[in-house]
Amino acid sequence: MLYPRMFRILWAGQSISNLGDTLYLLSIVTIVYQLTGSALFSSLVPIARVAGQLVCGVVAPIVMDRVRLTLLIKLSQLLQVVGFILLLLLSRGMAETDIPLVLGLIAVLSFTDGITTPVRNALVPRYTGKKELLRANGLMSTTDQVVMMAGWSAGGVVVAWLGASAVMTGTLVIYAAALLLTLPLREPAPQHEPSVEATPNQPLAEPQQPGMGAELLSAEVAATANVLNEPQQNSGAWQSVKEGWQNIWRNPVLRVLIVIDAIEGTVGAAWIGAMMLVYATEQLQSGAEWYGFINGGYFAGCIAGGLLVVAFTRRLSGHPALSIAAGAGIMGVFTVIFAWTTSPALALALVVLMGPPQELRNVMRRTVFQQACPPEQLPKVMSAENTLVYSLFGLSVVLLSWMADRWGIEVVYTMTGLFYLLTALLASLYRRQIQAGADGKPADRLDEQAVS
Repeated sequence: MLYPRMFRILWAGQSISNLGDTLYLLSIVTIVYQLTGSALFSSLVPIARVAGQLVCGVVAPIVMDRVRLTLLIKLSQLLQVVGFILLLLLSRGMAETDIPLVLGLIAVLSFTDGITTPVRNALVPRYTGKKELLRANGLMSTTDQVVMMAGWSAGGVVVAWLGASAVMTGTLVIYAAALLLTLPLREPAPQHEPSVEATPNQPLAEPQQPGMGAELLSAEVAATANVLNEPQQNSGAWQSVKEGWQNIWRNPVLRVLIVIDAIEGTVGAAWIGAMMLVYATEQLQSGAEWYGFINGGYFAGCIAGGLLVVAFTRRLSGHPALSIAAGAGIMGVFTVIFAWTTSPALALALVVLMGPPQELRNVMRRTVFQQACPPEQLPKVMSAENTLVYSLFGLSVVLLSWMADRWGIEVVYTMTGLFYLLTALLASLYRRQIQAGADGKPADRLDEQAVS
């Protein structure tokens, strides 16, 4: 299984960078907790990260109008290295009075890092092409889960063994390696899918003439890449911000997928560590060690699910709506059972079994999103989606925490399961539109395809 070189570079650089994110956050949380002895102060670290990413999601479209995607991701990695050096210096000999400044630096680091996710998701389909897109997304998702599992589990052991300061120094080396891996990235060549029909106002590009020299081809690729990232005339900052949302609203497939994202995002905080800890201690009446087992089992299931998606790409790619609906439906049923079981062994088995359907719906949904959106619109559309996800996650943490305190953790997971079943129903009802979007049909024909 071979991937294009540019995709391999992007995948390696982002995977290493994500590992650095996990390790430095774990280190800072440890340092803050040692200084204050307060879980509340420690929780401000991930909150500062989410805040920085949320602000970036709003600002990113403005930057994308003016900077090429590959240059943008390189600048982001460079700024992360510079910002992390400042954070590393500040963390040495850190006092309680330095915590607000540290949180501010974390927000800035997260701001620079936040733009890489929509850029990465926009570059993947351009590097891989339609045939390998699902497999590439599966690999990206699996690697993300492996990095998170390794970072939060093994990272805790490493911090306890070497100390937070030593891990922070090692993280700087990781960020520098990610920057070096990202530097060779080049603008992807424009892709002309023959299966996509031309609209009256957008004729298909003429094929390259045989015998065309490498210099001319490179010049044309560079020119096309610049056009895709060139700001439109008379396009102000506010127009850049709302353009992604307008593109979502005008595209029937993206509208369906964003509604599904919104429904599931409302209960997205159900799987954070704090909720699982409450579940293990109150619902299962078990020790904190079962929180670790269940958390690890959840990540292990997701990793297995990602590998299965990669292995069965050919079979799954022809049934996008069925894959999304089946994944959400199975997740819904398992989550409702998970909500009411009192057996630790059954709970652990359920979270492991949730991994494959979880990854199936996530990877397939991202793939359809990328296929249904024109390449030149994808960066801003992905940025708009990220803004929604970050906003809903913050809302979800507050909502589900309040529900757990008022009605119990079983109600939280019951509602989560019902919401998954609702999105499975939506994917089934709009299966024709999702299939048409996955096939690369023009947006103005999707409604016609859906009712034909």
